[in-house]
Amino acid sequence: MSALRVASAFRTVSEEAVCVISGTLPLRVLAKERRNLYHRKTTTTLSAEELRIEERQKSIARWQRQWDAAEKGRWTHYLIPRIDVWLNRVTVKSTSISHRCYQDMAAFEYLHRFKHDNSPECPSCPGVIENAKHVFFECPRFYPQRDQLENVLQQSIQPETIVEAMLSSKASWNAINTFATEVLIDLRSIERKRASDNN
Repeated sequence: MSALRVASAFRTVSEEAVCVISGTLPLRVLAKERRNLYHRKTTTTLSAEELRIEERQKSIARWQRQWDAAEKGRWTHYLIPRIDVWLNRVTVKSTSISHRCYQDMAAFEYLHRFKHDNSPECPSCPGVIENAKHVFFECPRFYPQRDQLENVLQQSIQPETIVEAMLSSKASWNAINTFATEVLIDLRSIERKRASDNN
């Protein structure tokens, strides 16, 4: 539950994804780390700090294997395949940011599945499912915002490169955060209008 709070995530976001987004070790991984620290502290020549660092590295490697094998959170895995890179995001950690925009990229396609929307289709692109990839990277409704973002980043945005771009600088993080916020505000407005039209 605390990872949900850190990420400001919906309860529908998988535990696997929310732990990665928030940078919170899964409970089982953390418990094994603590158990290993307890058992090794009397039998090692390492200092307490060296032991802690070694066990944390092992925990992250264990978490990475679990993340790679997880069935849930695949869109988030597609965006953040390497946990270590995400955890070491120095430029982002030093910036006051909201994980909300990022987790919404991973979660809003569930609106129809959880009966918050009548249709899974994009209202602008008949026959196309309105999912995170479509909205953020393809939908013509958001060409102006996407074009503005790409001008700031000086590169086109793709799912494969968006996290790398986000982590490259504070300015890039802020530009992507602004883009995601604008898109999500527009989507929420459309969602409210659709809901009122259906009532």
